[in-house]
Parts: sequence; structure tokens; C-alpha cells
Amino acid sequence: MIVSVIDSFPEEFIASLQALPIELRYHPKISREEALEWLADTEVLILNSKIHVDREAIDAAPHLRKVIRAGVGMDHIDEAYLAERGVAVHNTAGANADAVGEQTVGMLLALRHNILRADRQVRGFQWLREANRGIELGGKAIGLIGYGNTGRAVARRLSGFRPRVLAYDKYQTGYGEIYAAQASMEQIFEQAEVLSLHIPLTDETRELVDLDFLRKFRQPIFLLNLARGPIVHLPSLIQGLDEGLVLGAALDVLPNEKLDRLSDEEKKVYRQLFDRENVILTPHIGGWTWESRQNINQRILELVKEEIVL
Repeated sequence: MIVSVIDSFPEEFIASLQALPIELRYHPKISREEALEWLADTEVLILNSKIHVDREAIDAAPHLRKVIRAGVGMDHIDEAYLAERGVAVHNTAGANADAVGEQTVGMLLALRHNILRADRQVRGFQWLREANRGIELGGKAIGLIGYGNTGRAVARRLSGFRPRVLAYDKYQTGYGEIYAAQASMEQIFEQAEVLSLHIPLTDETRELVDLDFLRKFRQPIFLLNLARGPIVHLPSLIQGLDEGLVLGAALDVLPNEKLDRLSDEEKKVYRQLFDRENVILTPHIGGWTWESRQNINQRILELVKEEIVL
């Protein structure tokens, strides 16, 4: 069985694959054009986000049996066409949920207690206590959109702070539990003062959070996005910050994360966002821990072994 790996992975993981009875092809720096040639006799494809697995790529892989995505987001993979071709598709959902849960809570605390701003001020020899008075989470309503693996991980970690967690998930029923109450979007709009996004990027969720969306909240909110960048329309977020609809934002993801290839218009929007003290930014590291990497790689090994057994 020919297994092609076209993203960078740890040496120990590659060694584990090499120990299996497969023909392993590992090329982490492969171009799309080279990858399309490799796919001609590939049976199992392992990748993160190196290429779009679109119709062209799928048609170039007549022997493909399984695609394994190291991570959660599948917006760069044509799942419908793969299913039409009888190709199994897997991600590693849940493997990095604990990591995302921890970072979500960390970013929320940093926002509500002005930690980053206060750190910069102290380094500048300013000791401004009253200007950095924080806001506790206890008793406050926190809205979660999406209550899958990451949403649940966030809710569990928030429980120690004793907030009221309201969770909305369009694709589940009966998911309320001790950590979060099942809620409608109307309830979240009415009650939440914090909103955290834990949903995939789809045609339906792209630019879901726009100005009209932000104006539906009864009170100003803190917004966190550790899901996918294009879910939040950045010009709307900036206007929401200007209008006081959003008190602060924590973004681990951006619509275009290739910061060296931004258009002039994108640079203008990003500069407006980056200049704000009430915005915290990280480079898509929410699920990027040593433990989550091990969990992801172990899950991939299990998926490859399933093909060998078959």
C-alpha cells in the first residue's frame, strides 16, 4: 500500500509510519504540481493543509482509498466529491480539543483582566492599577457557538469560574449538560456578554459574524475566534470595536494567514485591527501543543493501520 505524506511531520511519527508494512513517500516541501504527479498511484494521502484536495487533485489519484487530515478543518477538502468517488475521509477531531480549550480560556482571561496591556505598561515604567481593573467571569453569561469537541472542552474549563455557559449547535439536539445549557441564538443574543466561536468554515458560516450579527446582541460583548478566520468579517469587527459593540476581541485565526502575501486592502484592514490594545492576536496556535501533536499523530497511525488490516 502506497502512503503519501505531503506536509511536515515529526521525525518520530515518520519513523512509526516507516515501521508499518507500507510504501511510504514523505515529501514535506512538495509543490502542488509535484503532489499531483505523486497522487497517480497513492492509496492513502496524509496532509495538513499543503494543498487543496479539489476535483483536480482527486481525479489525479485513481487509486486513492483514504484521505487523512491532520487537524479538524476540512474547508480545503472536497468531501462530497471524495464520497462520490468512494474515498474515505477522516480528520483528527478531538485530538487538539483540550489545547484549544485551554487557549480559549487563557485569551478570555487576558482580555477581561487587561493582562497584555498591563504588561506593556509596566515594561514602560507605568504602574496603572485603576486603569486595568478587570472583569470576573463568575455569574456572567458566556455564549458558545458550536458544541462539539472544542466547545465542550471550553465549557469544562470555564466551569471552575462559575459563569453561565449557553451553547448553541445547529446540528445537535439534547446536548445540554452540567457544563453548558442548550440555548437558541436568540437567547445568546439576549444574554451573552462573551461569545466564543467553535464551528467549521462552510458556505453558511463564512462571514457569519458581520455588523448585522454584532448588532443583535443586547449588550457589548467580548468576541473570541479560535475556529476559522473567514467566519469573522474583519471590517465589521473593526466597526463593532469603534461603535462599542465589541469591548475586546481575541483572534487565533485570520481570513488570510499568509501575512507576507496580503493585498493592499488586506494590509489596511489588518493594520487597523493590529493597532488596537483591546485585541489579542496569536498565529493559529490554539490547538498547537506538544500533547495535541502526539494525539493527532497517534490517531493518524490508527487510521493507516485500519487500511492495512483491510
